[in-house]
Amino acid sequence: MEREKIIKINKPLVFLIIMFTVGLVGHSIPSLKPIMIYLTPFTLLLTGGITFYFSYQKRNVKLIVWGLIIYILTFSVEIIGVKTGYIFGNYNYGDVLGFKLFDVPLIIGFNWVVIMLGATGIASRIHKSTVQIALLTGTFAVLFDLMLEPVAINIGYWKWQQGFIPLQNYYAWFGIAFFASFLSRKLKLDLEDSLFIYYFLIQFTFFILLSIFMS
Repeated sequence: MEREKIIKINKPLVFLIIMFTVGLVGHSIPSLKPIMIYLTPFTLLLTGGITFYFSYQKRNVKLIVWGLIIYILTFSVEIIGVKTGYIFGNYNYGDVLGFKLFDVPLIIGFNWVVIMLGATGIASRIHKSTVQIALLTGTFAVLFDLMLEPVAINIGYWKWQQGFIPLQNYYAWFGIAFFASFLSRKLKLDLEDSLFIYYFLIQFTFFILLSIFMS
């Protein structure tokens, strides 16, 4: 059974590594960069979908319920944030992330879901206390956004209207991640050995390297 579990993780893991490696190389080559940018929302949907599919085991309805709650929550928060500037600060999305509803790309909520699951999975390997896991998840989420922001601004995912990233953005990331993690623990989601962890680490590494290449 353990060997089957490893094989089940390894195949999609290799796929994720290949996809983000191709993306990293493509973004670093000027002639390919426009193609990579165009493919961004499709890549996020495909890699996130693959991750979710292979992590969905034993018809875990709670995972679906949690995913829907967090998608609706984060998408709604993003809409409020874009329209008012009260949550993250004053920002607006470009066209890179694909189709938008109320000026927010639909893929954003989905990426929140997958990233939060990965951050919670990593935190669950370190602590067993629900509150400690939620605190760690919030910290990991903020670190993730710190690496994401330079790339997102450079490529045109979004733009900060005041020209800098306000601290409230990171407070919001922490608070949303804390709640998402806390809820996942209350629903008893088993994330310690899930593919979500690897997705988080791969995307995190992708943004670190891309930020270095763009500097």
